[in-house]
Amino acid sequence: MSETVTGQLFNRPAGILPPRLVTKGAIGIISRLAPQLQARLDGDFPRFLSPLISTAQSVMSSGSVGEDRDSRADETLEMSLEEPRPSDPASLLNDLAAGGFTTLPSDSDGAAARIKTRKRAFDKLHADRSTGPTFDTGKEYTFEFFQHLILFDEFALGFPRPVGKAAIAPMLNGQPLKFVAAHQRTGDGDVDEFRWLWSFDIWHESLYQTALEHESVLKE
Repeated sequence: MSETVTGQLFNRPAGILPPRLVTKGAIGIISRLAPQLQARLDGDFPRFLSPLISTAQSVMSSGSVGEDRDSRADETLEMSLEEPRPSDPASLLNDLAAGGFTTLPSDSDGAAARIKTRKRAFDKLHADRSTGPTFDTGKEYTFEFFQHLILFDEFALGFPRPVGKAAIAPMLNGQPLKFVAAHQRTGDGDVDEFRWLWSFDIWHESLYQTALEHESVLKE
C-alpha cells in the first residue's frame, strides 16, 4: 500500500508554467494537503505524485469480491463516502493495527480524527519505504478524492489568494490532465518503475490545437 502513488505523470515536458512565485505558492498549498508530494515540473517527464492511501480524502475496503456480492462501482458517484470507524472491517486502520503499525483511535472519535490518523500513518510508511501492509486482491477498495482545486468548466486551477486562478492548458503542452494510480518502485540505475492500477485522461477543447501540433510533428 505504501508504494502506491496517485497524481499526474506526463510523457513530455511541461508547457508554459505560471510565474515562479505563483508556482511555488501552489506547490506549498498542495504540500500541506500531501506532505510526501513528489513535484518535478522540469525535465522531459514532469510528475506530480503523492502516496495513494494518504492522499485520498476517504478510503474503505469491501468484503470478498465475488459473483454473489454487488460491487460499489455500480453506485452513483454523487454518493459521499465516510471514513469507516476503526472497528469496522472496511477501515484500513485495521490493516495497520494488525501489522503493528499504529494504534487505533476510538470509535467515538469523529471522521476527521480517523482520516488524520490514516494519513499520518501512511505518510510515515511511505517515507520509511515500508513494504507493508499490502492490498488484498480478494477485496474491493473505494477511494474518494477532493478535486476542489480544479475548475473543470474553465479548465483552471483555483487556489486561495494570493495564488489565485491559473489556466491548466498552457502548462500541459497539449497533453491531457491525468488521474493515475500506480505501484512505484525504484529499479536499476535509480530509475522509477510504475505498474498502473488505473489511468484516466481528461481532455478539454483548450488542449486540442496544441495536441494536433505535437501529433503532426511525430508523424513527420
